Amino acid sequence: MSVPIFAHAMTTFGGFCDIDAVDGHVHFEHVNHADGLLDFMQAVKVSRVNLVSIPDPMTLNHNAALIGFKARFPDRAYICGGPDYTEVVATRPRDPAILASQVNTLRAIGFDGWKLLAGKPRTRRWLPIPLDASPYEGMWTALEEHQMPVVWHVADPEEFWDEERCPVWARLQGCFYGGGDYPPKEQFYQEVDAVLGRHPRLRIILAHFYFLSADLGSAAAFLDAHPTVCFDLAPGNEMFINFARNHEATRAFFQRYADRLIFGTDISANRVAAGPGGRTSMLDTAWLVRSFLETDGPLPLPSRTSRWLDPHGEGFRGLGLPRSSLERICRANFERIFGAAPRPLDRDKTVVELRRMAGVMERRGTTRPASIHVLEMAQQLADAGSDAAPPHL
Repeated sequence: MSVPIFAHAMTTFGGFCDIDAVDGHVHFEHVNHADGLLDFMQAVKVSRVNLVSIPDPMTLNHNAALIGFKARFPDRAYICGGPDYTEVVATRPRDPAILASQVNTLRAIGFDGWKLLAGKPRTRRWLPIPLDASPYEGMWTALEEHQMPVVWHVADPEEFWDEERCPVWARLQGCFYGGGDYPPKEQFYQEVDAVLGRHPRLRIILAHFYFLSADLGSAAAFLDAHPTVCFDLAPGNEMFINFARNHEATRAFFQRYADRLIFGTDISANRVAAGPGGRTSMLDTAWLVRSFLETDGPLPLPSRTSRWLDPHGEGFRGLGLPRSSLERICRANFERIFGAAPRPLDRDKTVVELRRMAGVMERRGTTRPASIHVLEMAQQLADAGSDAAPPHL
C-alpha cells in the first residue's frame, strides 16, 4: 500500500517518542544547504546530525561543506571527514602514512569521526585496494589510537551480485556486480574480519546494517565477535523487505542488540534543497525509519519508498520497541561512541586545511569555481579570528 506522505509525515512526526534524537548518517554536500537541513531537522524531530563525507570529483570530498556547517552550528553537528585519495591514487608504492596523516589532521581540526566508502564495490573498482592491505594500515592504526569513530560502508545488498535477482534500478545505476569485475560480497567481509582482528579497539559503525538484514544469525554472530562494532539503520533498499519477511526474529534481534544499533536515515541535504520532490522523498525516509522502530503493527509505505516493499510479501510492519530500546538506538548509543556533544573546531588548523584542499583542487585544474569557494570559506574563518563564524559561511 502506498500513500502520499508529505502532509502525512509532517503530522505524524509529532506522534513519535519525545527523544533527543541524533541522526547518525546524513550527507551534506554544500554549505548553501545548511538552512534547508536545519528546517528538515526541526520537521523530523532530530536535534543533532552526524554529517558524513564521501569522495566528490568536484571537491575531493565533502569535508569543506561539513566544516562550514559545523562552524555555523557547532552544537548541532558531529562531522565525519573522508579521505582525500589524490596522493593515494597517484603514488606507487602507496605509502601507509598518507591516510594516517589525514586522520591525524582531521582529528586535530575537530572532526568527530571518519567516513569510509572504500568497502563499496563501485569504489573498489576505481581504487582497487583491499581493505586489509598495507595502504590502509596506517589509517587503521591512527583511528584506533585516537579512538576516532568510523562510519563505514562495506559491501552492498546480496542480490546485486545475482543475475536474476538484481533490480533493474540497480543495474541502471551500475550496481550489478556479478559479471566478474568485482570481488564477491564474502571477500569484503573477510577483509573486515582481518582489519578487526589486527585492530580490535576500532570504534566502527557499519552502515546499512552491514547488509546482513537477510541473515540475522550472521549479524548476531558478528556483533558477538566484535564488541566495539555497531550497525546503523540507514536504510538500504533491501533492508525493510528482509525485516518484513522475518518480523518476529527482527524484533527479537533489535531488543537483544539495542545497545549496538544506531539510528540513521542516509538523507541528502542536496536532495532536501532540490525542491518539493526531493524534500518529500527525504521526509518519507525519515518517517519510515522512525515508524519502523516505534510503531507496532502494519504501516502504509510512503509512495517514494515503494520499492522497499516486497510485492509478494506480507506487507510492512513496525517493531513497536519499548522506550528504553528507542532511547539507546536513537540517542544513547551514538553519544556513547561520539561523545555527548560535538568536538570544537580549531579555527587556525581548519583554515590551513581548507587552503590545502583548495590548492589540490586548483592543481587538478577542473574545479576552479569550487576551489575559489573553499578559499573564500578559509578567508572568512581567518577573518573571524576567535569570534563566531559569520552567519553566511
